[in-house]
Amino acid sequence: MTTFQRSLLALAALTSFGAHAQSNATLYGRIDVSVNALRFSGPNATSVRTVSSDTSYWGLRGVEDLGGGNSAYFKLESQFQADTGVQGNATTFFNRESFVGLRSERLGSLALGAQYTPHIALTGKVDPFSRGYLGHIANLFQGAPRGYQPLMNNAVHYTSPNLGGVTGRIMVGAREGGLGTTHGAGLEYGAGPLVLGVSYDALNVTAASVGLPAVQPSVRSRTIGLGASYDFKVARLMGYYQTNDADRLSRVDGWMLGAIVPVGQGAIRVGYSANNLTTTGEAKQLALGYTHLLSKRTTVYTTIARTSNDGSTASLWPGRQDLAGRGLPAAGQDVRGFQVGIRHLF
Repeated sequence: MTTFQRSLLALAALTSFGAHAQSNATLYGRIDVSVNALRFSGPNATSVRTVSSDTSYWGLRGVEDLGGGNSAYFKLESQFQADTGVQGNATTFFNRESFVGLRSERLGSLALGAQYTPHIALTGKVDPFSRGYLGHIANLFQGAPRGYQPLMNNAVHYTSPNLGGVTGRIMVGAREGGLGTTHGAGLEYGAGPLVLGVSYDALNVTAASVGLPAVQPSVRSRTIGLGASYDFKVARLMGYYQTNDADRLSRVDGWMLGAIVPVGQGAIRVGYSANNLTTTGEAKQLALGYTHLLSKRTTVYTTIARTSNDGSTASLWPGRQDLAGRGLPAAGQDVRGFQVGIRHLF
């Protein structure tokens, strides 16, 4: 029996629900804009000042109660650049997530469509910068060809019910003209102050993208992430380790250590990470930030960060990738940054 056949059987089990009841839909989103000052090192040193949108998005989500602890749900989410009003992706309108699913309190949930991978579920719990700001964990660990994949298209995603604090995830992405079928899995434990988790994905990438001659259409790339977090009340400590193995290539890995320290209505955030995900150089990132809650929905923040690129690496913080079109940073060029911003949820 194939993986997709198993998924269809699970879907059939989840659809054997009784009568249905009310449904609802909610408009929601986030507007996040910051002022940034960046300094690029080296012989061609330059400074750049920008106003940037740090992952602003809007979406629609809804749930229909089907009775008996069962429900149907959907989500449509689109990124936009709040500093310019431009759509986040020129070709994909709902470029974050777009899916529909069925949920059972007893059996778990099964969703179909474009969805975040188990890596996103895990890193969101162990990143001291909550997958945002200049210290974003995605800077050194996310994206093809040797980092974890954030989004899986054409996916079937099963999430188990929470059993004693343990939640499991299995994903399969159909090939549909791509290089091959994509797989993902995750297992998390969360109870009291402790969070533990492991995430996995496997996908085909082009040989050229990993520096191999194109003697075959693609190579298989496999990424494993391990994360942990513990809340000591006075501080929440967290760590993350990631390793990637690709056919005919040596293993590459990276790690992160961080902390969140509550201070009144705000929190101090610090994180240090390093990786060698390019095999030809290492990138290191140190970030220190402060977030202050003005209300449940509005936050002001500031962050300082430094990214050191060795060899041919050219890492840059998410939200500043538009500078790559100007050749920044160049390979091996270090970057220092400072930002002040406002984030509002609706």
